[in-house]
Amino acid sequence: MSRARGFRGARRRAKARPGLLDKVTVDAIGDTVDAVHGAGRANIAAMVKRRSGLLRRRYSKTVRKAKQTGLVGYITRSARRAAFYARFVHDGTRYTSARPFHDLAVAEQAPKHKRRMRRALSLAAGPSSLGRNGRGRVRGV
Repeated sequence: MSRARGFRGARRRAKARPGLLDKVTVDAIGDTVDAVHGAGRANIAAMVKRRSGLLRRRYSKTVRKAKQTGLVGYITRSARRAAFYARFVHDGTRYTSARPFHDLAVAEQAPKHKRRMRRALSLAAGPSSLGRNGRGRVRGV
């Protein structure tokens, strides 16, 4: 007869872990999407001289929980059609220089996003389940 205990609780926690990981991951993606969107709008205000407001109004964000993705930019077809010249402002033409408001916002938030995702993984996994990997630190993420 074995005296080991806690197997039922361990199984219950193991079954709940994927759902918790999904929730924490979507929250981290949402935080990143909010930060990139805010930085992109600030860059539009700083880089664009003639402001009609169309670039800023149509620059939107969305988080899809089911697919665990986040989008920032001119997402809808109507936004791309209305702000057609956004690609020329962002990438430049042979007559104007590029003003990469979106790329700069993404590059600014990339290290913070990486930290958010690592933190989400460690929160969902818990310190005891990653004990064999090096005291709860996740490597290679």
